Amino acid sequence: MPKNPHGIFCLETIWFDEMSNPSLRPLLELLKRLSGVPFAYRDISTEEEFDFCLGRWVGRNMYKKDYALGELGILYLGFHGSPGKIWLRSDLPQRSDDDGVSLEKITESLIHSKNKFDCRGCAIHFGSCSVFSAPKRVKKFKNDVGAACVSGYRKSVDSTLAWAFELMYLGLLSQLLSEKNVTAGTLGTLEKRIKGEPKSGIEGKPEYAGLASVLGFEMIY
Repeated sequence: MPKNPHGIFCLETIWFDEMSNPSLRPLLELLKRLSGVPFAYRDISTEEEFDFCLGRWVGRNMYKKDYALGELGILYLGFHGSPGKIWLRSDLPQRSDDDGVSLEKITESLIHSKNKFDCRGCAIHFGSCSVFSAPKRVKKFKNDVGAACVSGYRKSVDSTLAWAFELMYLGLLSQLLSEKNVTAGTLGTLEKRIKGEPKSGIEGKPEYAGLASVLGFEMIY
């Protein structure tokens, strides 16, 4: 298990095209400036690149630990999505259901026999539409890879709202993972802070529940 897995390893798709393509990098740079959250970033457009980067995260074919799970214990996946699946290029969701990268394929990469490290104590966030609308598959994915927490959205989301939410959520998640003894109880407390019923004007009540509800945000831990 990692000693201090509070940083972020972000893999991101080409959302639209090279001339008008947003990026999660500024969000990550702001998190680093505001809260000191370390990160590494890669843009991805093929399954081979995606598998290679997942392998880097869990130490496959590496001579030393490098950044794999050392500090970057949050895997942040910024891709188009559909139930139980992500899409590596913006044109693919309109194609065959046989395309895309399923949760089962991601599982194979993360529990590959040549990996040196595993996902225990780490978190995986899908910044993707609708992946969590296949709840049984998501729960199986979480159990199979052994992550402490898996999160994402049940709905098709507005990217601006999602990125604003993720700036907050990833900051809180990073803070939690930097502490010792991360348990289902501490993750549950974080979920209640984010998803509980909002009661304006009452100190200590959930600050982000309205946005979490609009996005269909879910955590499994």
